[in-house]
Amino acid sequence: MAGLETAVTRITVILLSKMKPGLLSLSIAALIGLLFTPGILLAEDPSPAPTPSLEERVSDLEQRIQSIEHIPVVAFALKLRGSTEQNAAATPAATPQSDSPLELVGWDYRFKEGQQSYENRHVFNYILKNVSEKPIKLIHGTLLFTDRLGEKIVSIKLNPDVEYPSGQTVSISGEWDVSPLNPSERRMATMNHNDIKATLLIQGVAFDDNTTWTAGKQQ
Repeated sequence: MAGLETAVTRITVILLSKMKPGLLSLSIAALIGLLFTPGILLAEDPSPAPTPSLEERVSDLEQRIQSIEHIPVVAFALKLRGSTEQNAAATPAATPQSDSPLELVGWDYRFKEGQQSYENRHVFNYILKNVSEKPIKLIHGTLLFTDRLGEKIVSIKLNPDVEYPSGQTVSISGEWDVSPLNPSERRMATMNHNDIKATLLIQGVAFDDNTTWTAGKQQ
C-alpha cells in the first residue's frame, strides 16, 4: 500500500506543474478516489479470498439451478415432462368395472388449436350417470381413449369435485393440455369418433354420507 501511495504522489507532482489552477482540486479528488476504489484495494491486498464453506457452495448451486429453471424454455420443458409422467402413471389398466357406481353415457370432442403448439387444447364434454342409490360428491377417475386395436390415444383425468345425484346424469365440459411429446394425441383431431373407444375408469368415489367405493375392493 505504501508503494501505491508513493506512485500516486509522484504522478501528482508531475501533473501539478502542467495543470491549470482551476483543475487542481478536481484532480486531487480524482486521485484520492482512485486510491480507495475497491478494485485497487483488492489488488493490493496480499491475503487470498476466503474459501466458501460447503453450505455456501450448496446454496450457490441451488440458486443457479433455480435461475436455470426460471428460464421460460426450460420451465416449459420441465412442465411438459412432469405432465407426461403424471399422465402415464395415473392411467390405470382398461379393465371392466361392472360394479362401478358411475357409467359413461356419452362424450364429445373438438380440437382447439392455439397460436403456438403448446397452446393447443383438447376440449371434451362427457356425460356420467350415477347408477348407485346414494348421491356422489367426489370422484377420482380417468377417461381413456383408444383406437379399435386398443392403442392408447389420450387419457384425461375427470373433474373430481362434481356432485352426481342418485340415478341422474351430469354433463361436464373442460379443456386439457395437448402434449407435444405425445404425437398420438393429435389423432383425436383427425380420427372418426366412431373409431375411438372411450373407457371410463373409476378409482374411487365418496358418497354424500361419507362412505366410499374403491375399485378392486370388496364393497
